Amino acid sequence: MKKKKLVNKLGISYVHGPEDWEATLSHVNSSTFSVAEIPGEFIDIKNISDEFRTAGLEIINVKEPLPLPVARSIYGQDRKLVGKILKQLGILLKNISKYPCSNVSIDFGIDLAVTNPDKRNSIIGFIKEMTPVLHRENMCLCIPTRIPMAPPATPESYFMFLKDTMYGGVRFSADIHPHELQKTTDFEDLLKWYRFDMNIVRLIYEPEAGNLLVEKIIENWFGVFERLSYRGPVLFCPKITSSGHFIKECERLSELIKSYTSTRQPGK
Repeated sequence: MKKKKLVNKLGISYVHGPEDWEATLSHVNSSTFSVAEIPGEFIDIKNISDEFRTAGLEIINVKEPLPLPVARSIYGQDRKLVGKILKQLGILLKNISKYPCSNVSIDFGIDLAVTNPDKRNSIIGFIKEMTPVLHRENMCLCIPTRIPMAPPATPESYFMFLKDTMYGGVRFSADIHPHELQKTTDFEDLLKWYRFDMNIVRLIYEPEAGNLLVEKIIENWFGVFERLSYRGPVLFCPKITSSGHFIKECERLSELIKSYTSTRQPGK
């Protein structure tokens, strides 16, 4: 018999966290969580990377460095405005890369573009114009893909979108909403289209609505990650507005993970 061992880095996402996030940092158990994700609005905070580094957390991803309305309105914009957006994005990526941070996630609204070839091609064209900056800063662009996904978008359409960007530095972040999935769902099947192109996995849930991650959910998903040979980071993304509740949830998650990894399993 042996203990379970997680090969993935574990992290906390502040994307849906409390406004007074500073009060929570010292309460995140750095022996469990080694990485963090921050929302784009944190970019303007002076020495933000030092704040997290002092708490033992490496910023591994910035979500929406461009405001969501801007990212979702690229299609149809005046060419001069698109050029300005690209220039501003280049400055942002340069600053983010210095944290250091190797990923950014941007939601271009691909789910709404799958049935609109012009919009799809416009977004792909914008991403291709981003690639020199991504290459220069040694960063990956992670396209959020929602699990479960709402029609008319399909995993196949997202996979083909990524391939059509023709750049290896464009990857996926798999945004898993575990409480929206049926118990009979084949979780492995949900990830099969992304398995070789995932840089980040998020487990998104709403503790304030009574939806908690439990050991069975952790066991199911980490079993899938192991079978798919996913070795990237797994980010826990609770939607919590209170810093006190956020702290308690981080502590609960740490104990949950300790319990899961201490469970004995048959040796090989």
